[in-house]
This record gives sequence, structure tokens and C-alpha cells, in this order.
Amino acid sequence: MTNRLVKHIQNLLPDFTAGEKDLSPFITTRVVKKDEILLRENEPCDALYFVARGCLYLYYEHHAVKQVIHFALENWWITDYKTFAMKGPAVYSIAAMEDSELIVINRQQYEALLNQYPMVALYFNTIHERAYGAALLKQKTYATTTKEDFYKYFKNTYPDILARIPDPIFASYMQVNLEELVQLKQSGVS
Repeated sequence: MTNRLVKHIQNLLPDFTAGEKDLSPFITTRVVKKDEILLRENEPCDALYFVARGCLYLYYEHHAVKQVIHFALENWWITDYKTFAMKGPAVYSIAAMEDSELIVINRQQYEALLNQYPMVALYFNTIHERAYGAALLKQKTYATTTKEDFYKYFKNTYPDILARIPDPIFASYMQVNLEELVQLKQSGVS
């Protein structure tokens, strides 16, 4: 798993020369089962998760209804970024959508990694810039299109992701009920 992370870093920063042995003191690996919860709202948020295999999702509960707001597939990072940075209680939960293999970096390991390899800060900055840009684009696209057009956009832009997301989770992400999502899918939106 660590090799996958090293390759991901080197893909974005070709001059990064550290290898698996160099990074291993700063990470742990974890295998989780589908539906396993890695972080719950109001718990301390002390870890970043890199998905080596599988899929995770970020959500919050509102009136006892799960509201999905983000996914993380292979080579993506996920955490409750606000509370990871502020060292406060989580405002989001993270769960496994599939059986997954993860690389986990806790806050102390993260800070030690950045101190030992300052170039990794540039890597994380690049990752966060991309993620922030994608989140803003999702927000704009969702706000300025119909639900049908948003579904079409997502289906055409991320067909591989859509194929992996169970309908109830994607319905929550789209902020529609399951019946509405089924109607969108049946209406032949393409």
C-alpha cells in the first residue's frame, strides 16, 4: 500500500525521492469493511485517510437523515479537514462504502512527515487545491442546474465513480430521495 502512496506523490512531484522505507514511520495501514465507520461526528478528528483500494464517503446527519457530501476513491485523501486542522470535534462522519485498504496518517505523524520531508507540504497543497476546486465546481454546478442536468453532468463526467456508488448514497449526495433518483435514471438522462 505504501508504494501506491509513494507513486502518487512522485506522480505530482517527480523530484520526490523518498521511498516506502522512508515514509513507513509516518503512516499506518488499515483494512476496513464495507459500512465500517472511521470517524463519527463529535469525535476527535486526528487522521487523514488515503484510499489505496476501495471507497469512503464523508457525511453528516441532519434530522436523522444521512447527507453525503464527498467521496474518496483510489488515490484520494479524505478527512474532516476543518477539525483535523483545528484539532476539534468532527462535524462530519466518514464511512467505508466498500471494503477498503487505507493509509492513515495521524496529526502527529503528519507534522513529523512535513518536518522531515518539507516537499510533502507541496504535495498536500496540490491535493487540497484540486479538492477545493472540485468542491466549488460541484457546488456551482448543483446550484445552477436542474437535478436532471446535474445527474447528467455527473454521469457523463464520472461514469466509473457513479457505477460504484449505491443508489441510496448517491441520492443523498444529490439531495434527492431514492424515488427521485430512480426516476432520473429511468428517464433516460444521458
